[in-house]
Formats: sequence, C-alpha cells, structure tokens
Amino acid sequence: MERIPGHLRPGHNENADPDVLHDLRLALSDTFPNRAEFLHAEGNSHAHLKSSVVGASELIPVSGGSLVLGTWQGIYFCEFDGPRSRRFYVQVI
Repeated sequence: MERIPGHLRPGHNENADPDVLHDLRLALSDTFPNRAEFLHAEGNSHAHLKSSVVGASELIPVSGGSLVLGTWQGIYFCEFDGPRSRRFYVQVI
C-alpha cells in the first residue's frame, strides 16, 4: 500500500495509450478548476478537491516479487499542487 502526504496521489489506470493521461488531466482540470470563489486562503482548493476524489492510497497486489497489474495498467502519481518535491511511503502487507 502506498501512502502519500500532501496533494500527491497514487492511482492505477490504463497506461498503454498516452492519450489516457492527457484525458485524465483535462477531465480533472475541467471538473475542478481553480475558481476565484473558493475561500481557502492558500489558493489551492482545486488541489484539495482533486486529491479528495482520487484518494490518498492505493492497494496493488504483489505476487512473486512483482506488481500484479492488468495488461494495460500502470501506476500514476498525481501532483495537484506543484510541482514540488514529495516523499511517499510504500508498505508491503
């Protein structure tokens, strides 16, 4: 299990077609734009909303020392309030 502090979020999704990453970015930006009406003083409410929807952790099975992902799947680390350096944690259960 990966646990990510801050606004960096893990996720796994279709990873064979690079257009999927483009479409994910576009959809999240369109769904959660940075709006002047937001009251959060740091000005990053859109990052909080995106990270709330994507989630803070991801469970990925491991078998024989390898990640068990579908044929087309890959892991994304999504930084919604950056760019910046982040630390992430991996826990094997």
